[in-house]
Amino acid sequence: MTTNNTDLTMAEDPDPFLTAQSTRVQEGEFVLLVFADNRHAFAQALKHQRGKSPSVKINKRSYSTSILVGLPYGTVLELNKQSGLVPLEEGEDVLPDFDELMQDDSDNDNFDKVHNEEKDNRHLVDDNTSQAITAKEVHKMKDDPSLCGSKIVKTIVKNSASFNTKTSFSKAKYIKKKQMKYQPRCRLVRCTSSSICQALYLKDPRKIMNLREDALAQILSYSNVSAGSKVLCFETTMGIVTGACAQRMGGYGIIHSIFTGHAPSFIDMIARFNLSFVEHSSIQWVHAGYLFHDKDHPKEELKGEDLDLAERNKLVWPCPLQRHTEDYLLSIESEKKQREFLQRRCGRFARKLTRPTPDENVMSVMDSGKKCDSLIIASSYDPISTLFALLPYLETSCPFVIFFEYMEPLFECFQKLQDEKLAINLRLSDTWMREYQILPNRTHPNMNMSQNGGFILTGVKLCPVHGKNELDDDLMKEIRLRIGGRRGKKRKQEGVTTESSSKKQSK
Repeated sequence: MTTNNTDLTMAEDPDPFLTAQSTRVQEGEFVLLVFADNRHAFAQALKHQRGKSPSVKINKRSYSTSILVGLPYGTVLELNKQSGLVPLEEGEDVLPDFDELMQDDSDNDNFDKVHNEEKDNRHLVDDNTSQAITAKEVHKMKDDPSLCGSKIVKTIVKNSASFNTKTSFSKAKYIKKKQMKYQPRCRLVRCTSSSICQALYLKDPRKIMNLREDALAQILSYSNVSAGSKVLCFETTMGIVTGACAQRMGGYGIIHSIFTGHAPSFIDMIARFNLSFVEHSSIQWVHAGYLFHDKDHPKEELKGEDLDLAERNKLVWPCPLQRHTEDYLLSIESEKKQREFLQRRCGRFARKLTRPTPDENVMSVMDSGKKCDSLIIASSYDPISTLFALLPYLETSCPFVIFFEYMEPLFECFQKLQDEKLAINLRLSDTWMREYQILPNRTHPNMNMSQNGGFILTGVKLCPVHGKNELDDDLMKEIRLRIGGRRGKKRKQEGVTTESSSKKQSK
């Protein structure tokens, strides 16, 4: 009997560290809708919210997201005016297959091959006279809910007088353009650090300091962020770096994220990472006033009693119900709603008991026995002053990474670290990425590309006491002369001496 009970409790309450990610969209999760024209739209999959179904706005029209719950990731959906987002069968692509439209003029293609005449677009004139359908008729077709997008595209292609005179490549390009406009489709993509960074970069790169997904991957790699690490992070990239660290560590370790202002400004963006409870609890917020100070802005100190800690110590688990809570619980008629209310209450009190106070977060950075294992700076503030203020909280022989939009401030920081001999393995680099179009007989790089994805300065901190080189320059020169300097120098000198001695003997 005891084994059965333990099995039941383990099945009901699984280990949050060992739960695998679901391949289907769960209720409450954020997802990305990726369109064929590389547009990205965030949507939250909820069946009901305050009595109304939540919606996502696409092309100035709202669509319900209740259909997304339970769909597998990678599903292609088509936008329909009557039924909203319609999931398509497996194997469908974001761009519909247009082989039927291309097969209508197969005889004309054979005729050109017989007469050895190659088609080109030299006689095409863009004067809006080749289309027999007027703009008003197209608007009527769009407003008609009975007509789907594929019928509109077929009608437009059939009424185009210049369609058969185009090359096969030009036809495919024309059909693709009309399909994206009148038959929009999107793919259901999981919200990860890479997909979120790409979506925000395409929308407005200035808000995230031109941080591309390849630069984000290098930041996580160079900083050695892994399970069990203690990371100190200061960023102004809308929470992308903090969320990526939490998702990479999987709840094992601590992330001290520094924020300015009264409260962190990117809590909403962290929610889009769909972090689990243990992953979200690994993020500890630290105010910048406790770590940055100068003559004009003195250092803030912890004064008085920690009120949050005193309130947490008063809580007892399991928390007893108060009188007004009992009356409200008895007034609920449905047993299912009573259970949901108690689950929400238990979750709220569990978060209060497990969440560290702001004073405890500051003490874990400043006065704890263990310093941070890695330091990540991706902020719009001065890199030199920011690094030298946070470098004392980094353990020796541990890496640090600084990301900035421009190279000049990082170059000054590189020189200062080198002059004061505070770090080794310094490297200043930038990333260059270009997308390619992969299609039959027309594979080439895209004409438009991002020029710059920021610059990255990496290094390893030296010990301020034992990390200095005790040998001065004069002593190093003497040692080099004894050893023979660089590789091959000694051998050359030996070769010269043997040749001179053989000449003397011959004489």
